[in-house]
Amino acid sequence: MQTKPISLHNLMSSVEFKKKVDSIRGIGEQRLYEAIWDNVYMVYTPKYYTRTYELLNSVSSSVEYGTTSIKIKVFCDSSKMNHFSVVDWQQTYVAPLINYGFSWNGWEDTPYDYFHNRPESKFLEKAIEKIQNDMQKMLLDAVVVAFNSNKYR
Repeated sequence: MQTKPISLHNLMSSVEFKKKVDSIRGIGEQRLYEAIWDNVYMVYTPKYYTRTYELLNSVSSSVEYGTTSIKIKVFCDSSKMNHFSVVDWQQTYVAPLINYGFSWNGWEDTPYDYFHNRPESKFLEKAIEKIQNDMQKMLLDAVVVAFNSNKYR
């Protein structure tokens, strides 16, 4: 049996490899979704507002293929959120506020609650940790699957 030389470009563009990368992208989205659910939505029940679940529903991803690299992005898409600041009514990207926490400084008699003050949830860091634990093994598995396909035997 004669084998073809392996081209990184051919390997990365194989259908099998792309299916595996798409699966990895989906797992990354799931990890971010779980981190938001566990560290934001399950931590407390709001008293002053009705949840919209926009942060949870903003979880998105993309894949970019370079000649020798792959970039999988998993993120909260701000265009899927519609939150306006109670201070100046400007559209506000809430993911960093929830991740890093906030406090309304300077307001007289401000109660300590999740509407005025919020401790950091670190959901982004927790999601990144979960994703990094899985990513290396999953990408190696994708290369093995693509390599073992009939194109490379």
